[in-house]
Amino acid sequence: MNMNYEYIASIKNPKVQHVRKLKDKAYRRSSGEFVVEGENFLKDIPLDIEVTAFFIQKNKFSQYEYIVNRHPRDKIYLVDDKAMLAMSDTVTPSGILATVKIKRVDEVVIGNAAVLDGVSDPGNMGTIIRTCAACGIDNIVAIDCVDYLSPKVIRASMGGIFAVKIIEKTISEALELLKNHYLYALDMNGENLFSIDKILTPFALVVGNESKGLSQKIKDNSKIISLPMSGKIESLNAGVSMSTALYEIIFGKNTK
Repeated sequence: MNMNYEYIASIKNPKVQHVRKLKDKAYRRSSGEFVVEGENFLKDIPLDIEVTAFFIQKNKFSQYEYIVNRHPRDKIYLVDDKAMLAMSDTVTPSGILATVKIKRVDEVVIGNAAVLDGVSDPGNMGTIIRTCAACGIDNIVAIDCVDYLSPKVIRASMGGIFAVKIIEKTISEALELLKNHYLYALDMNGENLFSIDKILTPFALVVGNESKGLSQKIKDNSKIISLPMSGKIESLNAGVSMSTALYEIIFGKNTK
């Protein structure tokens, strides 16, 4: 067993309380850390990501020792069941979580991008992050969205959070940042994406809020495109819409 560890038995321990408070957006941003939970997320966490501490259920250390051995300089805390339950954001904790430093990113968009205009659902945000990673879209611009570092978004991204760059901007700032991009915005009243011959690059594909749709300022500065609907459903959710459109553009279209 790695001997660089401490044992925590109380949920009142300051380290446990710190992790619990990281569920709050303002506290995450002020502390510069967020929480990543679960074996599937932590076993492949890139080595350039700064893990500040691991918290592992005492009786599961041997199961997860291979994970912490990838980050030998990080602090390890062994905790009892109650402490893990208090820190976890899931009903049935896996028994391992880590605090991770928020990585600073340069606010330059080189290449194609995805733009999230007011996406508020963590599941949609995580799905879009995961799809962007799968499609080779390195840049995501988030305008007034749910916090991309929330536990639900992190889980839904399935590790994609570490493969993309997310830049948070206002609408005006986003449009200035993307002034050299061709903006395509998804809306059910737009031109059928599947009938468009070519997509100009570098492109920025925009999806809007789940209930309100696209901001008017985005509409005014974008080519409006849509996904065809042949059934009784009028629209898809933001995650599915962005994912479907990205796959069609990246793998099905001619781009120039």
